[in-house]
Amino acid sequence: MDSISLAELFEMEFAVKYMSLAAFCLAALDFLIILMTLFIRSDSVYGKMAYGRLSKILVLSLDIAFAAGATISFASDSPWIPGVLSVLAGTLVFTVMLIWGIVQMNGVSAVSMEVLETVVGVIEAGDENLDGHSLHVQNLTMLIYDYLPLGIRKSINPINMQYASLLLDIGKHGIPRSIIDKKGKLLPEEKELIQRHPEICVKLLEGIPSFKNVATWVKYHHERVDGSGYHKLKGSEIPIESRILAVADTYSAMTMERSYKPYLTHEAAIAELRIVAGRQLDAAIVDIFCSIPAQKVAECMADAKLRMKKYEAGSFR
Repeated sequence: MDSISLAELFEMEFAVKYMSLAAFCLAALDFLIILMTLFIRSDSVYGKMAYGRLSKILVLSLDIAFAAGATISFASDSPWIPGVLSVLAGTLVFTVMLIWGIVQMNGVSAVSMEVLETVVGVIEAGDENLDGHSLHVQNLTMLIYDYLPLGIRKSINPINMQYASLLLDIGKHGIPRSIIDKKGKLLPEEKELIQRHPEICVKLLEGIPSFKNVATWVKYHHERVDGSGYHKLKGSEIPIESRILAVADTYSAMTMERSYKPYLTHEAAIAELRIVAGRQLDAAIVDIFCSIPAQKVAECMADAKLRMKKYEAGSFR
């Protein structure tokens, strides 16, 4: 093997020093971000309460070791050994963060989502006007999410989107059943009470810091893009998540069997969505939904009904 020239050796050592400097900056940035979460946010992928603080302190310690190794490597005349150590330390830091993030986000979120689905399913089981509606909206919402342009999809947290779709109508349980189940036209005061169900949901969720966005999306899911909704928000003033929920909720309401009105076929519901697009519903979201194959949309209903069967035993109606 040919010997390495002094110029080549210099270039290699310079590269190691350059990487060491970059590693130090990365560790410092990570350190600051985690330090901020210790004092600003109580919810994160690092966990909550004492376990959250302990895990954050552990990663902070690894960051310090990483930064120290990178500093030594940068300042050393022979940076090879400290350079390798700093890279290994950095790998350890981000491996720990990745594993912990996967455990926290996938494990805990999956369990909590399953629990929420069960609770909502049991509550709705046997109710002829809600039976499976929330699960149906959840399925439709995530189907729309899958068909969104990448740029929009990247801006939306899909886990929070599932929570919002499941909790969409939880506020209706604070409204008398005589009004919810009423056939025929509602009185003005009854209609006003029905319109309060998003606000009731917000009241239920406002004590959960990590559900702040979820509560906002639910609050505005009955806004109309022409500005004539509950809170008079218009167009882009309405969160994109709320606009997606509105399309899913509207389609579900039209196609699910209800005691007070006949349900529509998929084709008829699609025609109705196109009529109100640009006035009640976001036209772009409606276009996306209408482009989804009918079979995939039908599977949302079939899945909701299948899942609801296992909750019927928990119904006390």
